[in-house]
Amino acid sequence: MTSKRTKIAAAAAILIAAVIGFRFLGNPVGSTLTFAQVIQPILNAGTAQFDIVIGDEDSGAPVIRDLVMGSRIRRTVPGMGDDVTIIDLEASRILTFSETKKEAQYMSLEGLPSIPNYMENLKNVIVMLQQTPDFVVENLGLQQVDGREVVGFLARHPRAEITIWADAETGLPVRIEQNEGQMRVVCKNMRFDVPVEDAWFSMDAPEGYKVHQDSTLDIHAGTEGAFIEGLRLLAERFNNGRFPDGVAVEDYLKQAPDVARQLQEMDLSSEEQIALGQTIQNYLLFTRFFQGEGEWTYRGQGIMLGEAETPIFWYRPKDSATYRVIYGDLHVEDVAGENLPR
Repeated sequence: MTSKRTKIAAAAAILIAAVIGFRFLGNPVGSTLTFAQVIQPILNAGTAQFDIVIGDEDSGAPVIRDLVMGSRIRRTVPGMGDDVTIIDLEASRILTFSETKKEAQYMSLEGLPSIPNYMENLKNVIVMLQQTPDFVVENLGLQQVDGREVVGFLARHPRAEITIWADAETGLPVRIEQNEGQMRVVCKNMRFDVPVEDAWFSMDAPEGYKVHQDSTLDIHAGTEGAFIEGLRLLAERFNNGRFPDGVAVEDYLKQAPDVARQLQEMDLSSEEQIALGQTIQNYLLFTRFFQGEGEWTYRGQGIMLGEAETPIFWYRPKDSATYRVIYGDLHVEDVAGENLPR
């Protein structure tokens, strides 16, 4: 149950990673394909399947496999057990179940941006950004990506940078790379209009499974205090007293297989499992839905818990003239910008 709960937290924290939009300004060099042709499969798709990597692909982050039908997503994480997660964005609800353990868990989502329909939202963003003057596209022409010849488009906007690769012969999108703020998302192995069955997206727990108590994911729970408690937990329980190498969602995903292994070795009560999962969940929400001004900075890699003079994290709260600096013993000070660590 615990490993499942921590994976629920990681998955839910990245649910609302921004979707993709482009503005087309011409044809790619060396190809007769137009951008209008390339985006048609996205605009017209009734279903889709793709793999998601949060962060750099070479970093060891797990691959998240999504099958999408309307507002529902069927999510698995190959190599991390047999858990299946069904996400209903319209109902703001998640069901996760383990086919081996015959157990299921529901989670409600609160405070998340409204996304009534996953595929429709993606389509709407593409159409909208084609009319945004700040969003422009550079033609990348023909290139080799993942062993196949593709046509590329690099789209830039003040808030995001997105690259789309489409098969040079079929024009079907095969890979999308997105950088927004301090998060990188790669969608690959894309397929559109794949055959699906309604039963694959059912929000009913399988018959005969033990259903655990419902929990809630509320982005408003991602406070500074929750972030600090998550840092303490990861250092004390999972990293031999050292802070994690990074605190973004993609950093936790790299650590998640090891966390799951250690959790299985712990003799925890059900109540302890619930509390631990909630702590990790709220810790992830702080950076994923960051509410401060500008960007946050983390320098805790290799630092031991208790190093009171060492600043490990700082950010500027919204409408604040000073920064909040967290130190290695997890106390916090308000610091003027000119006095921040260099």
